[in-house]
Amino acid sequence: MREVLFAAAFAVVSAVGFVALPATAFASETDDVARCAAALDANGVAAADDYRAKFVKSKGAQVRKVELLLIPNAGGESIEAICEIKKGEVISAALKA
Repeated sequence: MREVLFAAAFAVVSAVGFVALPATAFASETDDVARCAAALDANGVAAADDYRAKFVKSKGAQVRKVELLLIPNAGGESIEAICEIKKGEVISAALKA
């Protein structure tokens, strides 16, 4: 009986953890996009008022490479950008060549 209760409790905890995981990952992506867009604006690469930043992909653990698509508010061609983030701070932000 004890083993059955333990297995049921483990299943419930695992299910709750699995459901909460995507929300945490999405929050991190949203933060990364905001940080990158702010860094690109501060460097004079892409003004925040002129572009809307859209998440494309991310890879890496300690140093994350985040790819963004900068969509112009007034219409026109979108621009691809790459940022590198380490410990929550942008260490480089540039347009993708």
